[in-house]
Amino acid sequence: MLGRAFGLAGITADVQRALVVAYATSVAVIMGVNLIYPVLPPMMQQLGVDESAIGLVMTVYSAPTILLSPVAGILADLYGRKLLLFWGLLLFGTAGAGVGLASTLEWVLAMRFVQGVGASALFPLTIVLLSDLLDGEQETSAQGLKVVTDRLATAALPVLAGVLAAVAWNSAYYLFALSIPIAFLSLRWTPEHRGDSTGGVRQYLGALRGVAGRPPLVVAFAAGFLRFFLDYGYFTYLPIFLVLTRGTSPVVVGGLLACFAMGAMVTASQSGRLSRGRNPAHLVCVGFALDGLSVLAIPFLPSEVLVGVSLFVYGLGNGMISPQQKSLLTRNAPAGTLGGVIALDRLVQQIAKTVSPGLMGMLLLVSDISAVFWLLGALSVASLPLAALLLRAQTSSQPALLDPALAEPPPA
Repeated sequence: MLGRAFGLAGITADVQRALVVAYATSVAVIMGVNLIYPVLPPMMQQLGVDESAIGLVMTVYSAPTILLSPVAGILADLYGRKLLLFWGLLLFGTAGAGVGLASTLEWVLAMRFVQGVGASALFPLTIVLLSDLLDGEQETSAQGLKVVTDRLATAALPVLAGVLAAVAWNSAYYLFALSIPIAFLSLRWTPEHRGDSTGGVRQYLGALRGVAGRPPLVVAFAAGFLRFFLDYGYFTYLPIFLVLTRGTSPVVVGGLLACFAMGAMVTASQSGRLSRGRNPAHLVCVGFALDGLSVLAIPFLPSEVLVGVSLFVYGLGNGMISPQQKSLLTRNAPAGTLGGVIALDRLVQQIAKTVSPGLMGMLLLVSDISAVFWLLGALSVASLPLAALLLRAQTSSQPALLDPALAEPPPA
């Protein structure tokens, strides 16, 4: 029933089991951040940590992922996915649960750093595994189901962590131990896959450098950067805007953000059907058009109900962009370099997440908060003609699209 709803009917039992591991790994990655936020205040109190230092719990986790994820992607292509997935999950789960035994901030930071090393192996694999298991429309459907699963985890995990933290600050960390049995299941349920490494590292890196010459990949990297630049700027300052201009309560803000999640799940769940006979790049452009218009509208909306509608539309665009952008990456990566391409995309996304809130904060030094939405919306809309130019250049310079499936006419 679930497979039919998401366009995944008819897949074999072996693939279904491997998909369970892939989605569980994706949720584990979500846990690495979203499970921690509600735990930070009681941790600060119980361990006697100053509020200026508690942010290090997140920083030491993310730092190794920025540096090591590209390396993990290359290793996955050259030497295979299975052992990298196993050791990544095992390290992630063991170190995460180890934080629960901490009695000092130094112990917490050491365990979180090790957990970040484990997460570095998992970041590229959450997308790569789906491409290994499925192709074409079914792969896009699987990427859409991943988006839905991630959104549900993003909504549920902070609530669960908050409940557990009310009992003891460290109890939420023991949930990371669930990654350990998933690690052992990955050895049994996931097939081995690796790229063609017969030419060695030099040939591989040469192929990886070729991504700059593929317009669909350039569009995909740019879309990944812009998507997270929008998200992190928008969701950082939208609650502040609502409180300052309307006196909106935190409870209402949470409900409004849920409208975004619902919109994203609508389009992500139908991503395979939406992509049937269509170029994923065109759907990405439609998604950014929806996002840009909904963000531009925020300063002019007279009620919170309309803000909720706008967030739902933003979610529709976001849920369209995410799986289609991943499809662009997996369909157009040079042969044998998918892990490296996904890892580069993750690096680009991390840069966007880092710079967006700071740049929006600098904008507020010379303007009011409405300018954040005008700038973000304008960037989203302005990206559309640039993407069109890239895709037109590809069409005029190549006799066929890189992905032959995209050249097929839409079904009658």
